Amino acid sequence: MPAIVGFVISPRTSRRNLMPPIAVFFDIDGVLLDSFPAWLAVMNAASTHFGSPPISREAFHTAFGQSSKSDAALFYPGHTTIEVDEFFKAHFHEHTALVIATPGAKSVLDGLDQRGVPMAVMTSMHSAIARPLLEAFGLIPHALIASDDVEDLMPAPDMIFRGCEVLGLVPWDVLVVGHSKFDQQAAAAAGSPFAGFGSASGNFTIANLSDILSIIDGTHD
Repeated sequence: MPAIVGFVISPRTSRRNLMPPIAVFFDIDGVLLDSFPAWLAVMNAASTHFGSPPISREAFHTAFGQSSKSDAALFYPGHTTIEVDEFFKAHFHEHTALVIATPGAKSVLDGLDQRGVPMAVMTSMHSAIARPLLEAFGLIPHALIASDDVEDLMPAPDMIFRGCEVLGLVPWDVLVVGHSKFDQQAAAAAGSPFAGFGSASGNFTIANLSDILSIIDGTHD
């Protein structure tokens, strides 16, 4: 597969999606990887570093996936987004052993690549964290859209538009695969079809990542 690349932002569009999709954009957490335990660990390491109170699993669950700016305001008052981001970038690698790949994640990306299907991965992580994490699991999409590549994170559609710009796509041809209402809202705002993984619903609801291949092949029920 090609190396992971970065992007420039594209204008927003309101056109409707067309089916079947010819490209796939994945969210990372809750879809390709489970990094919640690793992020909880690094967040609490940051709490110790900044002299802030410990963060409970329950408190972090409600905030998981938000921006570093929001993390700084909620968990590390008095410290800047830059300070928080720099700590995360310097220390996340110490907790990567806690990250688990979703079963079938690599095989579905390989299957899409073999079919010549363009794919991107979207994440609220900084690219300096997300890129080596994906590479460690052998998950190499054609494009990575990270928090430092866009102005607004999901549920804004910026990440979808940005991926479309670099891959030469239009949003209504892209199947967005996510697990949360924020992923679904971003897809709807972009005009992209949505595949809900796990408990999320959408144009498609999938229980296994391998279902993505059947959607692309036109054989999904």
